[in-house]
Amino acid sequence: MGFLSFCLIVIGFLLQTILIPLQDFDSISKPELLELQKELALNYPLGTGLLYLGIFLMILVIILFIMKFINKK
Repeated sequence: MGFLSFCLIVIGFLLQTILIPLQDFDSISKPELLELQKELALNYPLGTGLLYLGIFLMILVIILFIMKFINKK
């Protein structure tokens, strides 16, 4: 389950990332950058969803491992 969540995080990040090199990256404001990212990313909504799902599952796995470790003692 930990490997699955890691894969979801990586795939989600790659889907929402702009793969085209940009010049003057610092001169772009946050709203313009978000709009540009939504236009140029492979699949921004799916990537964001997978990224959040992967992070949620990773936190869940960590909590379960901690609970298992505490119950073992």
